[in-house]
Amino acid sequence: MKNIILVLLVLLTHTLFSQASVGSSKIPPPPCYANGNSGFGGSVGEGLILSSDPNDIVEFNMSTNGNEMNDILVFYIDTGAPGRNVIDLSIDDSLDSHRVAISNSNISDFGSVIQFPTGFEASYAVAINTDFAGLWSIPATGTVGDNGLNFINSVNSTLTSNLQLSYQFSFDWADIGLTETDIFNFVGVYVSSSGYSSDEGYGSGIVSGTQGADDLIFNGYLSFPQCDATLSDVDSVLDNTITVKYFDNQLFIKGLNDITKICVYDIIGREIYNEKHKINDTQLIPLKLIKNELQFIVIESSNIQEVLKVIPD
Repeated sequence: MKNIILVLLVLLTHTLFSQASVGSSKIPPPPCYANGNSGFGGSVGEGLILSSDPNDIVEFNMSTNGNEMNDILVFYIDTGAPGRNVIDLSIDDSLDSHRVAISNSNISDFGSVIQFPTGFEASYAVAINTDFAGLWSIPATGTVGDNGLNFINSVNSTLTSNLQLSYQFSFDWADIGLTETDIFNFVGVYVSSSGYSSDEGYGSGIVSGTQGADDLIFNGYLSFPQCDATLSDVDSVLDNTITVKYFDNQLFIKGLNDITKICVYDIIGREIYNEKHKINDTQLIPLKLIKNELQFIVIESSNIQEVLKVIPD
């Protein structure tokens, strides 16, 4: 058997290492997937994040899945510092479009409530579009009016065109009061410059079809850098009997009896393979990947989502 690469099987986003990856080089965690909704065209909801391994900056590598990025992505960040569990009409900073998006301002009568998951307190927010990317802190208490969100710093962003397939943004750990050994939680929303909300975002709970002044209610969040997610009670549970291996240009799956979607993404989130297969307990699927490059194999059926990370020899 040629250069076998065995990949450990994990639920959602646990870190995986192939035999080819042993050494001092850093390998990013598997992708963080958005919520799958597409009310604003899918550039956020159908996208994903490839976060970097911990280093001296917080770095996100974003994919739009080929959809146009016409509005503002807001990430609410919980660092463990006191913050807000809800963004309601007491927070209404409309000094500029990014503040409108963060505070879900009612300046154009689209103000609504953003309810974060239990235990999640947003103390910072990053807002990004093709014009600007910045970081603000959110006062933990009191009414927040114009200029009430505290501008911390601009954010390094490569998003300059709404037609980009991918982009990157980054900022210093110190900007949110943390170091590279820390972890923070986040959720994301996708909002117009007038505060008109979409159903697209990161973190579970936003109902498909949510729009305008509808409330946004989260029941789960993601974490940086490992992207572990808290899940609602109705989310899928892994069947521990499943076995998955990649070797000799083939994907081996055992323990599934379902129509299963197999996708492959490269390091910047570009989709390079997408097919559905009917798995009857055991299946060997021909899958030729690019040699010596990190790729993510995503396996999705009706009740599981697995991510494998491989570097074929």
